Amino acid sequence: MQSSSLKISFTLFFVVSIIFSTIYTPQAILPVLKQEFHISILQTNLLLSGMLFVLMIATPFYIPIINRFEKKNIMVVCTFFLFISVLISALSTNFYTLLLSRFLQGIFLPGITAIILSYIQEIYAEEHRSMGIGIYMAGTSFGAVIGRLLVGWITFLYSWQKAFLVFAILLAIAFLVTLFTFPKVKKTHHEKKGITTKELLKYISNTKILTALLVPTIVFFSFMAISTFATYHLAQEPFNLNPNEVGNIFLVLILGIFISPLAGKFSGIFGHIKIIFIGIFLLILGIFLTLTNSVNGVIVGIAFVTMGMFCAQSASPSYIFELIPNEKEKIAIVHQTFFYLGGCLGTFLPSILWEYYEYEGVTYFCIFLLLFLITVLSFQRLYNKAE
Repeated sequence: MQSSSLKISFTLFFVVSIIFSTIYTPQAILPVLKQEFHISILQTNLLLSGMLFVLMIATPFYIPIINRFEKKNIMVVCTFFLFISVLISALSTNFYTLLLSRFLQGIFLPGITAIILSYIQEIYAEEHRSMGIGIYMAGTSFGAVIGRLLVGWITFLYSWQKAFLVFAILLAIAFLVTLFTFPKVKKTHHEKKGITTKELLKYISNTKILTALLVPTIVFFSFMAISTFATYHLAQEPFNLNPNEVGNIFLVLILGIFISPLAGKFSGIFGHIKIIFIGIFLLILGIFLTLTNSVNGVIVGIAFVTMGMFCAQSASPSYIFELIPNEKEKIAIVHQTFFYLGGCLGTFLPSILWEYYEYEGVTYFCIFLLLFLITVLSFQRLYNKAE
């Protein structure tokens, strides 16, 4: 089935935006939830790190499901159960029920995130596929914004339960849109096999591949660490921002809509590794700027962190695909797994640093990791030239 209609493009953007917003809904209100349930930062951050961990583990299990069932049907079912799990979040009266609902979201999210890109390849005509990918990338960026922004606004005006309820309603609409407007595609007979332990060990024992996999891991680790702990930082002295104001700051994430296609274009011209280096340097610069005692300085810093993350991540898949051109499907799964691993660790490990060194400790650790990444990539590049 091929389609490039405006209707499909609009519905695709809407569904992708709502689905990806689910990942980030608690981030802007983490200080509120910490105070509400009288729990530690480490426990509060499980709402992000725990969900990302489940998402990472669940993704490979969808490969045999994709082989057996039609893609649209999988997405419809998973969107419905995603709606149910967010509704449970809205009805939660204690932390553990809320945490369970987030784990459920991690189980059902890969039913859309692991399928949607290949689905786009089939519903768009060949000459319009790049447009479909662009709409997908724009939807993920926009979803990251509204997931933080709307929850911050609604929590400030009403309550965090009502904020989750609004997203449950949006997911119910996304379910109906997927059910009634997404075209069906013919089920392919090509069987995609999962990654065996032997294959995974083969990949990570190869220094070139392992170095390339460090890019999504460390870059997303740093992005999630800064964007998560900046919310606690901004809720304290000297800022004392409320959830609405913290949510508004995440408007800068909309930069990802523009940076992703530009980075992809320039990586094809100047080389993927150069764009990755530019992204890492932007991240480091942005992290330093968030250490200022000015709200405007922090906003500019988060903007640079956002540009750096999207810059590096846009070039990262192509960089690793060049290393293994004949195993793109398998290495794509490994790449996505390391990406979510970085996000999971980036919201979990810095919690320990925060307890002792607060926000400065988190930032310096991220800068150390990014400098380590630059060093490893530089040595690998010199080694490749010497071969």
